[in-house]
Amino acid sequence: MSVLYDSPRAAAVAGMFYPGDARSLKAEVHQYLGKPITPEKALGVMVPHAGYVYSGALCGHVLARVEIPETVLILHTKHRPGGGDLSLAAYEAWRTPLGELPTDRELTDALDKPPVVVSNRPHGHDHAAEVVLPFLQVLRPDVRVAVISVGHTDYRELLKAAANIAAAIKAHARGVLIVSSSDMNHYEGHTLTLAKDEKALERLRAFDPRGMLEVCLREDISMCGAFATALMVEACKLLGATGARVIEHTTSGPTSGDMEQVVGYATAVVS
Repeated sequence: MSVLYDSPRAAAVAGMFYPGDARSLKAEVHQYLGKPITPEKALGVMVPHAGYVYSGALCGHVLARVEIPETVLILHTKHRPGGGDLSLAAYEAWRTPLGELPTDRELTDALDKPPVVVSNRPHGHDHAAEVVLPFLQVLRPDVRVAVISVGHTDYRELLKAAANIAAAIKAHARGVLIVSSSDMNHYEGHTLTLAKDEKALERLRAFDPRGMLEVCLREDISMCGAFATALMVEACKLLGATGARVIEHTTSGPTSGDMEQVVGYATAVVS
């Protein structure tokens, strides 16, 4: 049965997390993308989702270094209530100041399988997917998206969702990149946050997503998109990925000047 789609989702954080007018936004995105490089093939990417002044450069750098196919599946932190632990967005399109990104209905329809449920409730005002969209629009103007909000869920259910995602992507007519949207540790000192983050990133480098979740719990690492990133990695494994590389890692401290209450940011490529 096909998903029933709502009208396009309006931009919720334009003018707050990123510039609200098209000209300024495009210029800022190009600044964060850096010098042109030959992009590499990848199955998955982890990006941060803070305001561009804090994490835009990291997000731009990592997305510029990978090929952006016709479709991008975004798995993001579930910041908002409603829906299920795994909520599939059902909008006709997603609006930003740069225009509309259409939803890939073929992929979205294929992703509508338990434990994923269709619900726009956690997506309407969340920034975690939205801040990624302008980068995709600049890098690949004809891109289509599918979006799943990922909360804390039983790992058996996460593995089931990963299998469904991998099967849907294998059957898809177009190439798909999976992007997990996650910040790292929140609201502790700069040095402590870097050290705590590194424990989670070590497990990511080891291609051990379950271990990453376990160390986050054991060490009290408030990586908000840990489950979204674990789901991305598990799905990529089923698609043939063999490893993950951490590309950059920092905190908000050097930008804000507040080194006592920071948020960690990191990027990674899975291939």
